[in-house]
Amino acid sequence: MSMMMRSALFVSGPPIRGVRGFTMVEAMITVLVLSVGMLAIASLQATAKRSTHQAWQRSLAVSIADSIVERIRINPSEAAAYHTGLGNSALGGGTITDVPTSCRTNNCTPEQVVEWDLWRWEQLLDGAAAVDDDGESVGGLIQPRGCIVFEGVDAGAPNTGKIRIFVTWQGLTETSDAVQDNVCGTGNAGTQASRRQVIVSSYVIDEGELNP
Repeated sequence: MSMMMRSALFVSGPPIRGVRGFTMVEAMITVLVLSVGMLAIASLQATAKRSTHQAWQRSLAVSIADSIVERIRINPSEAAAYHTGLGNSALGGGTITDVPTSCRTNNCTPEQVVEWDLWRWEQLLDGAAAVDDDGESVGGLIQPRGCIVFEGVDAGAPNTGKIRIFVTWQGLTETSDAVQDNVCGTGNAGTQASRRQVIVSSYVIDEGELNP
């Protein structure tokens, strides 16, 4: 009798109120909100990575331009010979096919130093020091072009004057102030809205001309 009463009391106890689960609609809304947030985070990461890459490319372009300025200053008696102009003579993309005499291991004349410096500079532009498994250069700028414009002071000092180094490359995005004037190279170099370009100006003095 007592067992029957305990069983009855257990079954007829008061119902538990105030407890409920998530509905299907609430779960779907939660998943949607989380998905939108994850997409926003992925987009921000992609934008940050793209901006970092473009900043690195610009820093690399300035460094490459500075490097040829220093090479010319070391060989000032042939400063005018480094002039390439802004047209088809632009360097980049393997335009120099013949490897000149290495001035790293040989005693070179000033003229040979010019050939060696220009070849080395193009290798730097193309990132030839770093290649992938397919042998493609991966350490340089994207579709680079490099130009050297030298303007002598006068006929009596042909190797003393102003020098401008142009380095142009392909950016990842279009910009409203893309390269338009004084374009280094031809073809893709400057005709697209995503082209970038830096110009480094300096002055070279051949002391041999000033103090004959």
